[in-house]
Amino acid sequence: MLAAADTPLAWAARHSPDRIAAVGVLAVKALRYLTDNADPGLTPIPGLRVRVAGHPERPLWHETTGLYGFLNLPPGEARIEIDDPTGRYQPQAIVATVPDRADLKAALEAGETPPAAPTPAYPQLALRPAPTLPLPPGTSALWGVLKDAGRPVPGALLRLATVRSGAADSITALSGPDGSYLLVLPFEVIDRSVTPPLRAFDRLLTVLAPRPALATALATKGFLAGQPANVFGLTAAAQNALFLPRNFQLRDAGGALHPQVGDQNPPASVSVGTKIRLDIELSP
Repeated sequence: MLAAADTPLAWAARHSPDRIAAVGVLAVKALRYLTDNADPGLTPIPGLRVRVAGHPERPLWHETTGLYGFLNLPPGEARIEIDDPTGRYQPQAIVATVPDRADLKAALEAGETPPAAPTPAYPQLALRPAPTLPLPPGTSALWGVLKDAGRPVPGALLRLATVRSGAADSITALSGPDGSYLLVLPFEVIDRSVTPPLRAFDRLLTVLAPRPALATALATKGFLAGQPANVFGLTAAAQNALFLPRNFQLRDAGGALHPQVGDQNPPASVSVGTKIRLDIELSP
């Protein structure tokens, strides 16, 4: 119930984003990434920093809906930057169009009947695990550091083939600010159709390194601010403009080198239930 000196907008702001559908303009939901073709995890991720570039407003987290809600952003395209202060998930940026709901806000501030207005923007994104995320025992994963001539390469786009319920799938991630990467494979299973059962598989790995302009942006602006928005959903043309496919060799935890064979990049060896280190060394 409204206090005597209250207004609908002031009341809603104190309860945001419970009332994001009434007075808000943007509500972001962050979920856990699984694979490229699988739906993300169902549980929203709390404790994130969610910001719209160029605007001071900080959203409130609503536990029931899992939304980070904004009330005061101007209409137009917004770059939304999300990072995790605890280091569980990789930073990521997306874009969304904030609708113009000024007439609704004015009516609510005046205590008048609200007019018809466009609905808020409800962008959703799937966050990749960061290389520092502790993994439960028995997790299938690859991790390591991506280097070029001995120097770490941040912001490279990595894609690893995998399977899910017998169908082809893939895992994508970015190398972090220090060149480290983590690729978690939640659906790899032991092949028990053969004797003895197979638990190790060779999977195709693709490495797309940032082109010079993107590498400069990451270095000067920072890993999140310099990162392309919607980096995992870029069109082929946009991806080609920002990233360059690179050949590589792999080095395992024991120091053994897995070189190219016949001008083909070496496959990445995946073992079900095991976290394997494979450092990636880009070829000249």
